[in-house]
Amino acid sequence: MYQQYPDPDKPPSRTNWMLWVFIITTGIFFLAICAISIFFIVNRFQARVQPVPPAPTLIVPTSPLSTPEIAATTPPLAPTLTLPAPTTNTPIPIGTGNVEAIHLSSPPVIDGDLTEWTDVPTTTSSYQVYAHSSWDGTKDVSAAWQLGWDEANLYVAVTVTDDTHVQTQTGNQIFRGDSVDMQFDTDRAGDYGPTLSPDDFQLILSPGNFADLPPSAFRFQGTANGRILDAPGGHHVTLAARKTNTGYTIEAAIPWSDLNLTPQSGMILGLALNVNDNDTPGTAVQELMLSHIPTRTLTDPTTWGTLTLR
Repeated sequence: MYQQYPDPDKPPSRTNWMLWVFIITTGIFFLAICAISIFFIVNRFQARVQPVPPAPTLIVPTSPLSTPEIAATTPPLAPTLTLPAPTTNTPIPIGTGNVEAIHLSSPPVIDGDLTEWTDVPTTTSSYQVYAHSSWDGTKDVSAAWQLGWDEANLYVAVTVTDDTHVQTQTGNQIFRGDSVDMQFDTDRAGDYGPTLSPDDFQLILSPGNFADLPPSAFRFQGTANGRILDAPGGHHVTLAARKTNTGYTIEAAIPWSDLNLTPQSGMILGLALNVNDNDTPGTAVQELMLSHIPTRTLTDPTTWGTLTLR
């Protein structure tokens, strides 16, 4: 049988060519669709299965910090506000100058005779707190105090040792001669501080000159601006004095009204007990002052001691 082979110089028929173009184009298109589909599927799958990074671990430094490096990078804490304790709860130092007044069942007779004070404790003024330029350096004075009280008065008995007695003054100048004086802070818990105020008082007791000048007293009062002036209304102190072989005695009853106080057991007041000395006859000079507390200054109640009513 005769087999016919195609003629190599004869181009293929149009029908065959179109068929091959269609097949190739369809294949390319199919491959493109597959590639695109695979791309989207792979991306979506990767997005779903991508691992979530773990949350950062919070490291809290221990206290106290163990190394200077950590301490340097740690922000400082906010400052702590420290509030002062309430005034009413703040203790006020008593100090070494504490004096007690004993409650008396019956008032003493104010006559300068101190024999009835035998059982009452004694406090001595022996610390030099002032000296005038005219003082010759001879410390020949001392004072022993005894204090009692009842609801009406503060009672005072003072035994003064002094070899030369000089007193030429009256009124608010009696401190320039032989005399004793008491300084009171009557509201120590309310305004304890280094300046005077109207609740501070000074009472000076003079024995006179045991001749033509009788015993006398004078009352001063602090002011709101820290001064000390003659107290309005004077005073209501009852006092008596006696000359002794070694000096003199003073006995006095000070009404609580002169200190604007109502007394009660356990009450604590500021107090300084002082003795003034003048050894130059015919003069009016406060040459020396001794106190029962070495820190005493005139205008600073924090330098005074205390008086406790027992």
